[in-house]
Amino acid sequence: MEQKSNVWAIALAIIITAVVVGGGVYWWQQNKVVQEVPSTVTTETTKTTTADKEEPKEPLTYSTSGVSASVSKETAPFGYTADQLVSMAEECGNNQTTSYFNTLVSKFSGVTKTVYKFKYTGASQESDTFVVTLLPNKAGYSSLDQLKKDFDQCYAGGDAYPTKLNSDWLLFVNSCGTGFDDGSGKPIGCQEARDVVEPTLELN
Repeated sequence: MEQKSNVWAIALAIIITAVVVGGGVYWWQQNKVVQEVPSTVTTETTKTTTADKEEPKEPLTYSTSGVSASVSKETAPFGYTADQLVSMAEECGNNQTTSYFNTLVSKFSGVTKTVYKFKYTGASQESDTFVVTLLPNKAGYSSLDQLKKDFDQCYAGGDAYPTKLNSDWLLFVNSCGTGFDDGSGKPIGCQEARDVVEPTLELN
């Protein structure tokens, strides 16, 4: 009888030990999951918040330090036609077909240009505004020579001379007039602004 009691006591002790150990393992697993999930959610939330704060990069940097000028920025349609580009090319001695320029213009379909205007604010002759125009580089130009072959203006008083480029943008500047002086003694405001701003122009 005493032997049977010992057997039952040992069996009961084994069962109690199994329950305690099993319960402890279960509690540890549940606690681990609860602790790990918030950590993952926090990381993802942080990444989303950082991405939301990113702002588009301005395509052009410049400085007006040293000249009295106001700066404005606007957008406008692409504006060039194949016939216009043919005429410009002929002026520069570059004979290209209308078909060639039709294909070129189609690459800029739907594109808008960004226009920066640096207006001299002091007393000035005309013109008083230096104009910088940016176009997206939809044709994939890799050199200034390539760009000039299609868009150069070989006459005085042009409004958009190819000047700089990178893989994303094409930069054009105006001519600040034909060189006419009205005899007033006032500076040509466009040229005053251009002399200071143009050397600082950088495409991003």
